[in-house]
Amino acid sequence: MELSYDVVIVGAGVAGSYAAYLLASKGLRVALIEAKPEDRIGYKVCGDAIGKHHVDAMGIELSMGREIVHTYRGAKVVSPSERFVVDVPGEGYALDRKAFGRKLVDLAVSKGADLYPSTRFSKPLIEGSWIRGVEATKNDGSRTRFLAKVVIDASGIVGVVRTSLPREWWVSEPIPREDINATYREIWVADVDMDPNDLHYVWIYLDPEHAPGGYWWFFPKARNVFNVGLGVQLKPGAPNPRHNFEQFIRKRFEKRIVEIVDRGGGLVPTRRPIPCMVWNGLVVVGDAAATANPVHGGGIGPALLSAKLASETIIEALEKGAASMENLWIYHRRYHQLYGAKQASLDILRMFLQKLGVEDLETLFSTGIANTASIYRLGVEGTIEASTIAKIKTVLTTMVRSPRALTILAKVKKYMDKLREHYLAYPEKPEGYPAWREEERRIVDEYRRWLENEFRGL
Repeated sequence: MELSYDVVIVGAGVAGSYAAYLLASKGLRVALIEAKPEDRIGYKVCGDAIGKHHVDAMGIELSMGREIVHTYRGAKVVSPSERFVVDVPGEGYALDRKAFGRKLVDLAVSKGADLYPSTRFSKPLIEGSWIRGVEATKNDGSRTRFLAKVVIDASGIVGVVRTSLPREWWVSEPIPREDINATYREIWVADVDMDPNDLHYVWIYLDPEHAPGGYWWFFPKARNVFNVGLGVQLKPGAPNPRHNFEQFIRKRFEKRIVEIVDRGGGLVPTRRPIPCMVWNGLVVVGDAAATANPVHGGGIGPALLSAKLASETIIEALEKGAASMENLWIYHRRYHQLYGAKQASLDILRMFLQKLGVEDLETLFSTGIANTASIYRLGVEGTIEASTIAKIKTVLTTMVRSPRALTILAKVKKYMDKLREHYLAYPEKPEGYPAWREEERRIVDEYRRWLENEFRGL
């Protein structure tokens, strides 16, 4: 069977379903393809948290008690010893992840999008240097060719569309394993004695011993309901996150757990966005484009943003006559101005933080270098304040002994600023991409070599 649409979207997660809603609302004929069966659409293993500003930007009203199940006033970031806790302000919500995802899908369908559940991407339909649609397979084995003026890859970290394209196409570049975190989380009904005020914060525990290259979290969702998980950097020798979760976190709370409501694992891209996010007839959004925050892994908000900008760009491109790479290229610059440049800066910080041990992190907290102002500014802007660097210099002159990691933070800031500016200077046209990509690669490779050298033997 063969069907024709203006836009075919592979993946009915947050990014895909929101894009389907936005595009169908403008009168475009949209197909939304999802591998999950109808009754599983909307479900995903994640932290279930989202910033209020992302919800406000959606332009969609969410219901308290249905899509939104709890409110947050900020985050509490905890040192490895748990002696130090930094309060970071920021309003947000705990979501019923399935209800939220399902609402986006239902809104898309209400605007005219056609949903195809239990339909798995098989291969792209390529004509020359263009993607002209996709072939997909139903659970019963039947195949359908979905022809489209543009395809959106919203298939999550696997990026099934873009990674199936010829390797010489810029958009198909794979994500390195070390830029991914493996996670495991459970949702508990538990009798945990917490101050009512503390229930309105997400708790992030920095613990290189049990969550190397990541952290473990404790997110209240109601008075006695909690989303609890652990993430580790996916590199050679990395522990199984489920094993560490069961041996350390669940044992810690096992006498208080009444019921384990849900459990599961997943992969999160914790890095800067993929270098190229479009091709002729293709746009990549959400985790498929690695839009999650590199430091804390939050991906719902950035996925929504990427879907919104992609939808606006697609509409403009089709009005110009075709969704060519040239007409879609502006998507990069729009995304980087609003989030991608900050994301690139935070990726530099992420690589540094993944090198730190317990003593290093403890010193950051005990000296006040990791404080409310510095962490908040990092979260909002992706920058380190000059006053923080000045404080480091003071600390180093007054402390008898300080981990060497502190002495290199000033240089980390320089690389953060350099990569941020590089993303803000993303080329206006595809012709400038090879030179931009080569410089981006040079900056990151140089930084990685320097970082390895500085931490060798520590």
